[in-house]
Amino acid sequence: MVPANQNGSFGTVGGMIRTTLWLITLCTLQACGVRSPITQFNSANVTNSTPEAISITAHFDISNTNDEPLRLEMYKYYVTVDGRTVYQGLAAAERTVPRWGSVSSAIPIVIRREEIGDQSVIAWKLSGSLSYIPPTALAETLLKNGFWEPTSSIRAHGAIEVPVIE
Repeated sequence: MVPANQNGSFGTVGGMIRTTLWLITLCTLQACGVRSPITQFNSANVTNSTPEAISITAHFDISNTNDEPLRLEMYKYYVTVDGRTVYQGLAAAERTVPRWGSVSSAIPIVIRREEIGDQSVIAWKLSGSLSYIPPTALAETLLKNGFWEPTSSIRAHGAIEVPVIE
């Protein structure tokens, strides 16, 4: 154990811990002033069908209720059919939502036909998160250094008619 010095700190390690805790607290306080983007699922459609898989695109509206633009970063999500995870995905959002504005965005989904058997209609659910960069210099610094990653949840569900293979 490192003995305490005259000012009560525990040397370099104690100072680093205190600095880290201070940065986390400051980041949390900064984050309170930035509201997460709001995601609203609109629709989904089949975009491709092969003997191996079905491609679906889920369409969302994303709103920003802040006075500054929000940069969207990455979707991390999974899709279930009949309670089984049939797809896990990462997709770059690569959009900026203007202040007090909305943008449209889409998330790709691929479901292998072996996962759905001979069903003619499947009910699917998507759950996950959307990471974004709050419009503060401190938030960007903490993100770049891997200390913090703010996210907003995304959810969608629907039923699609499985295209017939000819």
